[in-house]
Amino acid sequence: RSGNVAGARETVGSSMVQKYGIQCYNCKEFRHVARECQKPKRAKDAAYHREKMLLCKKEEAGIHEQIDQNYEDADLSKERKLLASLIEKLKCEIDESK
Repeated sequence: RSGNVAGARETVGSSMVQKYGIQCYNCKEFRHVARECQKPKRAKDAAYHREKMLLCKKEEAGIHEQIDQNYEDADLSKERKLLASLIEKLKCEIDESK
């Protein structure tokens, strides 16, 4: 592997790779990737952990919301059955009173 004088391109085997538009995930600098980074790995900062915690809370809230929705669906189903039975009883009472 060899780099040219400008450093904007690097030859890897027989292919030419554009390096100016890429960013290192480790140090956030341009023109190299994390695998080639010379700096020590970054520790995950407080913002990372805060974002991770918020995502977990959102996911957990979504699970609770789904459980609540399931209970509401079950309640509606019971209510429909109860109303259907009441309607049948009323029909029978009307028929008997004729």
